[in-house]
Amino acid sequence: MKLVVLGGAGSQALYGIKDLINHSSVFDEVIISSRNLEKNKKIVENLNSPIVKAAQVDVSDEEALYELIKDCDVVANCTGPYHILAYKIMETTIKAGKHYIDFCDDIEAFNKIFESDLPKKAKEKGLSMIMGLGASPGFLSVLACSAEQRYFDSLDEAIFYFACDEKEPGGPAVLGHMLECVHNAPYIKDGEILNEPSFREEWDFDFGEPYGVRKVTRIGHPEVFTFPRYSPGIQNVSVRFSLEPFSAYEGFRDLSLAGLTSNYPLDINGNPVSPRDFALAVLLAQKANQPVMTEEELKEFLKGVTACAATELHGKKDGKDMYYVGRVAGNMAPLTAIPLILGAEMLGKGEITKKGIMVAEEAIEDADKFVKETVKRIREDGFGFTVSEELTVREEY
Repeated sequence: MKLVVLGGAGSQALYGIKDLINHSSVFDEVIISSRNLEKNKKIVENLNSPIVKAAQVDVSDEEALYELIKDCDVVANCTGPYHILAYKIMETTIKAGKHYIDFCDDIEAFNKIFESDLPKKAKEKGLSMIMGLGASPGFLSVLACSAEQRYFDSLDEAIFYFACDEKEPGGPAVLGHMLECVHNAPYIKDGEILNEPSFREEWDFDFGEPYGVRKVTRIGHPEVFTFPRYSPGIQNVSVRFSLEPFSAYEGFRDLSLAGLTSNYPLDINGNPVSPRDFALAVLLAQKANQPVMTEEELKEFLKGVTACAATELHGKKDGKDMYYVGRVAGNMAPLTAIPLILGAEMLGKGEITKKGIMVAEEAIEDADKFVKETVKRIREDGFGFTVSEELTVREEY
C-alpha cells in the first residue's frame, strides 16, 4: 500500500514518518512530498529506508497534486495553513477517490470544510476522511472520549488544556497561527457559542509535573467544534493554554491586550498594515536572531518534557456528579505526528468504518485502544511520555 505525505519534509510530519519506519506498517511505499525536491531527497537519504521516496509538488497546483496522489491509497496532509490550503487539497483527494487524514488545528478550516458540499461528496464516493487527528485536537480529545465511555453516563462540560515550551520545533506558520488563535477564542457556555480574544479571563490550572500550576487563558482551538460532534448534548466546551517560560505567555498577553493581534489593516504612511502582520514580522525577526539548535541539542531537548496537556470533564454517572482530569506530559511534535500515522494505518487497513468527512472523535470508535497504542508507540520511539488520570465522585447524603 502507498501513503503520500503532503508536507512530509516538515518538522512534525517527519516524526510520524520515522515512527512508521520503526514499526512494521501496512504501507510498503511512503512518499515525502513538498515543493523542495532537493530537500526531500536529502531527507530520504538520511532516513535510509527502502520504503521512503521523494516527490515534488505544489499543493496549490491541483493537476500536479492529482497526478501525485492518483495511485496512492491514503493521503496524509501535513501542509498548512489549513484554512487556506485544506479545502482544495481535500477536493482534489475526493476527485482522486482516496482516503485522507490530517492534523488540522485550525478552527476556520473545520468550519469551511463542514459547511461545504465536500462531506456529501466524500460520503457518496465511499471515502473515509479524518480531520484533526494530531495532538489537540486528536489524542487529547480522543482521551476525553475514552474517559467519557469509561466513567460517564452524560457530560456537561469539557475543558481542554495545553502548555508547551516556546522552543518546541515548529515553522514560521506556527507564530501566525498563534496570533489568530489568541485573537479569536470561541467557547461554548450554557449551550451558546461565544467568542472573545484571549486573556480577558485567566485561571490557575495544575498540569502536574513538571509544569505544575500555571496561568491559563482561553484560546481559539477546534475542540469547540469537534468535540460536540461526538457529544452533541454537551453544554460547555473551552480550550485553555499556557506557555513555557511564563515570559512567553506574558508576551502574547501583552500583544493581545495592546490590540496587536487584530487583522484589521491600518494606514501607515499610505500602506495598509494590520497590527497582526506587524506583530508577526517582529516575532519572526526575533526568532531569526535566536540560535538554532543542532540536531544533537534538539535530541537532548526532547529527552525532557517540553509540553503538557490535559482534558477535564464534568458530568454524571448513576446519578452522581463525576469529575475527571487526564494529564499528559511529553513532547508536542511526536504527540502530533504519531496519532496521524496511526490513523493513516487504520485507514489503510479498513479499520475506519464510517464514510464521509469526520473529526477524530467521530472516526476513532475504540478510543481507549487508540490512546494506549499511541502511548506505546511514542515510548517505543524513545520519547518520555506519561498519562495520569484522576476521577472524583461527588455525592451528598
